[in-house]
Order: sequence, then structure tokens, then C-alpha cells
Amino acid sequence: MNQSSRWGLSLSISSNRLPVRHAAFLGSKALGLSIFRSLRATSSRVDWTIVHPNDLEDRRSVFPQWEQAANELDVDIHLSTSKAETKAILRELKPDIAFVCGWYQLLDSQVLGMIPSGAWGIHNSLLPKYRGGSPLTWSIIQGDEFVGSSVFQLSDNVDSGSILHQISIRNEASDDVSTILEKIESALLRELPDKWLTLLEGTARLTEQNEQEATYSGQRIEWDGLIDWSKEATDVHNFVRAQSRPYPCAFTFLGDLRLRLLRTRVKSGRFYGTPGQVLQRNSGEGSVLISTGNQTAIEIVSVLSGEHSVAASSAISSTRSRLGRGNF
Repeated sequence: MNQSSRWGLSLSISSNRLPVRHAAFLGSKALGLSIFRSLRATSSRVDWTIVHPNDLEDRRSVFPQWEQAANELDVDIHLSTSKAETKAILRELKPDIAFVCGWYQLLDSQVLGMIPSGAWGIHNSLLPKYRGGSPLTWSIIQGDEFVGSSVFQLSDNVDSGSILHQISIRNEASDDVSTILEKIESALLRELPDKWLTLLEGTARLTEQNEQEATYSGQRIEWDGLIDWSKEATDVHNFVRAQSRPYPCAFTFLGDLRLRLLRTRVKSGRFYGTPGQVLQRNSGEGSVLISTGNQTAIEIVSVLSGEHSVAASSAISSTRSRLGRGNF
């Protein structure tokens, strides 16, 4: 199936519109900075301004690097502490176009209406699938054959705007969320600048999303990561790798001790045991074999101890152990 039939109607941007002279980048974090640098390099003749949310208490914040980039490239940078402040900044800046990455404030219809050539952002799903929260995690949990990312125009409705570009990546069983994020970032940095240039030139080809194929996902919280050992091994494995670092990790309980799982693998064969039961410890490899649903089993390869990866057998010391809900 080609992209047009899968997404919806293909559209072109009129080349008769006013030229883009001023762009705003609304974003933060390391990925946002990499994307900004790539777009700035492609469109250096455009006057850029950075609007950065106040994320200084977030451990993922790289605001000093943003300040360094702004100084290096002679670009103004504004730190916004609220939606109201962002609206005031944009009203004063009057950007022709905006790109959004690493931004956690809602841009309402009034703000979007201030930007003639639109605000564009990244959503880590193959839209129209997984509109909403935690899209990549849900896609991996579901075991989708392909996962990916969409560059689209922000609109009043959730993740429903026209698509400028889409990246599709095969979801290998050996991948986890961190390796998939790396592949997405690499593809975005390689492919997005040329697509962005077509927006600036008024030659972009956009695709409307097919509303009949839209699905929606809810934002996940840390406690949604509790493992259900009654599910089959493949489902448990997908659940674990969808939430590994840099996310909080899927977890289980060994007595009252919470174990965060980093790496697992599905074990072939038929196994009989109570879901969550330790079937075998492999002290040589450091893995631990756990009974899962429908006569399947999964190997826990490594778990998180503090901020470090350790062999599963160092945390699970007995075949008499049972993993489960603890006092949760």
C-alpha cells in the first residue's frame, strides 16, 4: 500500500504564499538541539529565534548547551515559564513558521493562528496510529512490525495535522526503546532538513491523515510498568524492551524488593511452571529463566541496580523465588 492511500489525500503547498523570513524553534533536550542545528544549517538565511521551556530541574535538561548554540550561531533565545509567556513571546516575534521538539506546553488555536506557515512537530508513531501519549512505547508493546516517527503540522485536534514526512523502522525483537530512538534520531537528522527546505520554499507535498485509520494511546506513568507474568513470553519481552532506559523500566517484585528489568529474551520450547516462578539460574551467563503464560518462558538478562546494569542472577539468588506484585 502506498503512502497516499495509507494516510489520505496528498496535497501541495502553494508556491504563491509569502516567503518565510523568520522561524521560531520551540524546544529543549538533546534531541531538540540536534534537530535545531540541522534545520538552522539548512535554512541559515532565515532569521531564527529559540523559545526554550523552563526545564532546568529536569535531569534531561541541556539548557547550557542551548545557550552555547545560541551564542555560537548568533540566535536570540527566550526562556518561557508558562503558556501565557510563550504566547506573549510569539506575539512579539511574529514568526512566519515554527518547529517544535521537546516542548511540553500546549499550543492552543490562538497561538497556532499567529504562525502563518504553521507550527510543525514530531510524533513518534506512524500517524494516524497512536495519536496521543507514549506512542512509541505502546507501538513496541503491541509488537508492531514497524514503528517510526511522523513530522506533521500541529492543529487544534490531537496529532491530526497534515504529514510532511514519515520515517518507518522495522521493530526487531533485539531492539529496545533506546536503540529505536537512536535509529529515529539518525533518520530525522538525515532526512528532515531537505523536507524542511520544501516548506520554506513553498514546494512541500503534504498528506492528510486518514481519520478512519486513527488510533489513540494514553500517556503512561511509572506504575504502568508492572509486569504481568501470566502473559506469554513474547508479550512480556515486548513490554520490557518498550520501557527500558532512558525510560523508568518495566518492573516486578521479589518479595518487597522492586526489580527493574533492562534486558530479556524469549526462550524457545515448552515450559511448565507458575507465572513468575524462577525455573533456572544460569550463573555462568548471569541470566535467570522465568515461567510465563501459556507454557512459555523468558530469560531475564540484566536488571537495574541503582543506575547500573547488573546480571539478573546477582539479584535473583534462588530457584525457590517467585516474582510478582509484591505489596503493590
